[in-house]
This record gives sequence, structure tokens and C-alpha cells, in this order.
Amino acid sequence: MYKDLLNHRRRNFLARVARMGNAALLPGALRSAAEVIAGTAIWNTSVRAQAAFGDALSDPPQIRSRNGTLETTLTAATGTVQLGSFSFPGRLYNGEYIAPVLRARLGDTLKIRFDNRLPDQPSNLHFHGMSVSPRGHSDNVFVHVPPGGNFDYLVNIPARDRQGPGMFWYHPHAHGVVAPQILGGMSGGLIVDGMDERLPILHDMPERLLLIKHIKHAGREVVSINGQINPVISIRPGELQYWRVAHIGATLFVKFAADDLPFYVVATDGHVLSAPRRTTGFFMGPGQRYDLIFVGPEAGEYAMRTIPFQNEAWLPPEPAQQIATILSSGPAAHSAPIENRVLSQRVHGPRWIDDVRRAPIARRRTLDYSRTADRKMFMIDGRTMDENRVDQTVRLGDTEEWTIVNTDQQYHSFHIHQTAFLVTEVNGVAQSRDSLHDTYSIPPATDLGPGSLKVVIPFTDPVIVGRFVYHCHSVNHEDKGMMGIVEVVA
Repeated sequence: MYKDLLNHRRRNFLARVARMGNAALLPGALRSAAEVIAGTAIWNTSVRAQAAFGDALSDPPQIRSRNGTLETTLTAATGTVQLGSFSFPGRLYNGEYIAPVLRARLGDTLKIRFDNRLPDQPSNLHFHGMSVSPRGHSDNVFVHVPPGGNFDYLVNIPARDRQGPGMFWYHPHAHGVVAPQILGGMSGGLIVDGMDERLPILHDMPERLLLIKHIKHAGREVVSINGQINPVISIRPGELQYWRVAHIGATLFVKFAADDLPFYVVATDGHVLSAPRRTTGFFMGPGQRYDLIFVGPEAGEYAMRTIPFQNEAWLPPEPAQQIATILSSGPAAHSAPIENRVLSQRVHGPRWIDDVRRAPIARRRTLDYSRTADRKMFMIDGRTMDENRVDQTVRLGDTEEWTIVNTDQQYHSFHIHQTAFLVTEVNGVAQSRDSLHDTYSIPPATDLGPGSLKVVIPFTDPVIVGRFVYHCHSVNHEDKGMMGIVEVVA
């Protein structure tokens, strides 16, 4: 059915080129309509031209664990990235803009040789969202591998306790150079399988991985999915698909929707809800993930678009762009509406969130996010990051309430390593959340006052004893100082 769509779009696009000429396209991209189409490939088009008809959504490469071990090498090096019609100098894992998705199970061990062949920057690996040890050769962001060096990571995924199945990701975390490395392409998905055991309706569904990245081009942010500009996601009317959406980019806060079509969220940041929740749009900051069920709509073509919103008070909103096309065609998978069936599902087994809700609060803390006027330094509690300083000391077994105050007139976010948290208030408004997060966006300050986020953080898992960090996950802010160190002591 994708071939029929492509033929239809070819005819429409050539008609538009004939009517409008090259002025309709971004500068320097298209020389003639004959250059546009070569079989089913799209060549030499501009971002706007390629958005007229994209390729079918590709599956990222995957590496799976075997016999309880996932063993691989990740090599960081420079290389050229071709993204749609334009290219840029990348910083890549194994030479690819979309790095391999690592797939393991609870109780498995990740054995990863990290080889840093970047010419000019240290680097390392962080396993974002994982409740694993922050020490030694595990998820230790204080290890900085110099250019030409290597490091053998050994990450034991707990078989039980706080770590569960879900969608996570990996990326560099060498303070000061994180943003250019992630923007260059150094990030990839990490899945702990078993979510279908918590929610059996997922078991027989086709899985779609949607890995969101972004790069600035011609003065605007270009959003890609699996390294593609406006890919086509095919589905049959009434078909249920399991979508795993991960923002593995560096700095972009993004809103998106798909022509008011419903999505049914089943997990946030790898943590399962008690039952699917219906929504028609998402707000995602860097690092956030959603697992969801998508039901094929009536036959037709639907646009998934970003939605403009005010982020930085001194800049206009990013214009809307189409980031994917949903193509629904073929025989209907179900003859009757199935929303009630989806919404009636209930998770199997206990959930960590219930323990967090019941836990007494041992201590309350307030963190202040701020920056200098020239935006060269971003601070927490008036201080920039110092790897030799511990900013917060927490006792193992305690559950604490932290309030993060955003005095800046732009979005920031709160991310903490090794443990998830429960969001209880946003801008003073109580929240009733049905799942945990490890990354959450904080609204900007306005004339009415600062933005704020209140969270309850469980420091209860013995595996997380040690030093790790919390920070804004718009990583250019992290690089400029908006990060602190917490130490959990037994």
C-alpha cells in the first residue's frame, strides 16, 4: 500500500513543481523534478520537498542479549550525516546516525566496550532511566574516556525490585561536551523487554520504535524520526500497534499531535500505568519517553505535526512542521470500535508508584534554577556543576520531596539518575499521576512568577548507593553548569 501512496505523491509533487517552480523549495536543494525521484528513493530534495512524500518508516538496528548477556562494542567517531536533503558533520556511534537499539531482559548483564575515537573530546556512556549502580564500571558518569581511549562497561540489570521492563536510552555524559555529541547523533534506544507481561494486550501487536532527534538547519529545528524526514507509518483501519516514542535528542522541547487522532498511553519513561490513558497530543522535553497503543483510523492519510508554542520568551515559537505521515489503508482489522477494549485493560502485578505514594516524606528540599543574563552560565542554587562537590546527601531508604523553582523565562527540565520520581505539582497545581517519570519539563517563569515542579523521589533501592547527578536535560544548559551531585549513603 506504500507503493500506491508514493505514486500518488509523485504525481502531486510534480504537479506542484510545475506550478510553483523552485521558488517553493528551500535554497540550493532542487535543480529539476527529474532529480527528485529515482525508483523509490528521494534524492537532492529540500526538507520541505521531502516532507511532501517521505520514505516508509525504517526500523532501527537492534542488538539483543543472548543467554543473559548483551555484549557489543560502541565506537564514537566523527562522520558525515545525510538527513533528508542536507548533510552535516556528525558524531556517531558505529558510524550511524541512528545507533543500534540495545535490547535486554531483567537480570541480564550489559558488557559494552566503549571506544572513543573522537579527535578532540572526552566521552562516556550513561544508561538513562535505569535503576542500576552508579559506581565502578556501571552507570558511572564520572568516568571520562579521553580521545583514543576505551572503557569496558559492565552493567547488571536487576532481576527484580525497582528496575522494571520499559523504554530507556543511552547517550554520552561527559560534562561540558554533551550537547554537541548528542546533536551530532550520539544517542540510541535501550529496551528492557517484558512490558507485554505487565499488559498482555501488547503481546501480539506490531512494535514501532519512533526515535526522535533534531538538528538546526537553515535557521530552524528539523525534527527527524529514526533518522528520517517525515516518514510514512503504515497501518490498517482498526489495527492496534505498539508505539514506543523516545525523545533522544539534545535540547528541543516539542509538542506534537496527529490530526486529533487518539493515542493510548501505557507507560511514561519506562513506567507502566495502571490502565491505558487516552490523549490526542504530547509535550516532550529531551529524554522523555512514551509507550502507547495506536489504533488505525479510517482509511486515509493523516499528518503528525509539531505544534508551535512559546519556549524562550525572547524568541518566536518554532514554526510547525510535519514530522510523520500516518497512512491507514487495506482491509479493516476490526469491524467494531475498540477504544473501550483498550481502555478496559489493567496492568498485571505490583507497581513501584504505589510504594512511593505510601512512603512518608523524610525531608523536603528546594532547588532554584537560574542563569546569567548573557546565558553563558546556568545554575542550580546559584552554583554551577563541580564534580568534586556533593550538593545533596541522602540516606538510603528515605523518600524525599523536592521542589524545583525555575526563575528563567524558558523551559528547563528535571532529570535525576538511578531512580524515578512521582510528579505531585506543576506551577502549584496538584497532579494526579498514574505512573513515574525520570525526566519532566518545568514551565518557564512569567510576569506572574517563577515556574515550579514538585516531585517525590524514592532513594530506597540499595543498588543506587553512591554518587550520581541531577540536572536540566536540555543538555546545553547542563554543559553550562545546570547540574548537581547527590550522594546516597547507606
